[in-house]
This record gives sequence, C-alpha cells and structure tokens, in this order.
Amino acid sequence: MFPSPDPFTILLAMVPLIGYLLLISFVRLSGRGMVTTGARDIAALAIAIAGMLAVGPAELFFPATAATVFGPIVWLALIAFYTLVVALIALTSTPKLVVIGRSPDQVYAPLLRAATRMDEAAIGDANLMQIRMPTLGVQLRVDGPRGIDHSRVLSFEPIGSPMFWQSLLGNLRHEVRQEPVPIPRRGFAMLAFAAMFACVLLWQGIGNQELVVEGFREWLWR
Repeated sequence: MFPSPDPFTILLAMVPLIGYLLLISFVRLSGRGMVTTGARDIAALAIAIAGMLAVGPAELFFPATAATVFGPIVWLALIAFYTLVVALIALTSTPKLVVIGRSPDQVYAPLLRAATRMDEAAIGDANLMQIRMPTLGVQLRVDGPRGIDHSRVLSFEPIGSPMFWQSLLGNLRHEVRQEPVPIPRRGFAMLAFAAMFACVLLWQGIGNQELVVEGFREWLWR
C-alpha cells in the first residue's frame, strides 16, 4: 500500500493549477476573449504545473546533500533553474498568438481586419482560415479545433521580428474587443471543477492545519 499524501503536498500540487483553471474559466465566461503571445501562454502553463513538479520530479531529484549545507536556499536555486528552462522553451518556441475565449471561426474575421490595418492589400480565405499580407510577405493561418474557444494564429514563414508580432497582437486585441460577446458562453464546466477542487483543498487545509504546517516545515527544511 502506498502512503496517502499529506495535506500540504496536495495543497502545493493543486493550488497553482486551480488558479490557472479559475483564470481561464473567468476569461471564457466573460466573453471578452484574451489575446496573448505563445511565450506568455507557455509561461502561464508552466506556473500552473509548477506545484505538481515541486512534489514530483523536484522531490525525486532533490539535491539532499546541498540542502544539508545551504538549507532552504536550495529551493531558490531550483526555482531559478526552472525559470530559466521555461524561459528557454518560451523564447525558442514557434512565434504565435493565442486567443482564449474565441474559436477559430470567431478569430478569423477580427484577424483579417487586424491584418488589413497593417497591410491594406491583405486578403483572406475563409475556407482555409488563411490570410495573406503581400506587402509584408507574410501569410497567416488560424489554427485550433473547430467549436473550441481556444485558437492560435501562426505564420507559414518563420517570422522572428518581435515588432511584427507586437503590432499584430495590439491590432488583434483591438479587433477582438469590437466583436460581440459569443453565445453560448463556455467555461462553466471548468469553473465548476476548479471550484470543487478549491473547496476540497480548503476543507483539507482547515481540518488539518497542524499537518499542513508540519508538512511545510518538512518540505522546506531537509
């Protein structure tokens, strides 16, 4: 039989994930839509799973010898290492924009208007969900499963210019705000699961405060 995890371990693993689920569900339910960069989306996901990594791989490969010498400062080194790894992944990933709260079909029209603001000769193909910007020599496509309010905007050509993506980001945000709120709104199931998990953790934390404090001490001080 495997020993059951202590309340602090459960709290540490689930709190960042619950915060991420609550944020995404609120964005989806608000109907406003959130446009961000792919790098920021990766960073948000990294924060969401940070708790599970802390009680999983970090525990498995924890430098116990260094901890006996430096104490809790070792956790700062591990956090710095994790931050650098996430930054490396985010900076080397394919440049793209991520739209939360809008399906690909709902992103195409505002993206076409945003592209036209940057290139008056921009033309689009609604069937292929593609937009060509001949003056800039760029061809964009909207990617993502149909019917799911999560979309990505990518380019066929490798565009490494931060100025282009920042300009497209600002224009697409402006155009998405002009769109009517989609009906029906999605996110109720995600919000329900996040609220349920939060209630369970709150019940565990309040009912086992001494175990939570003791677990935190054992986790911090090796």
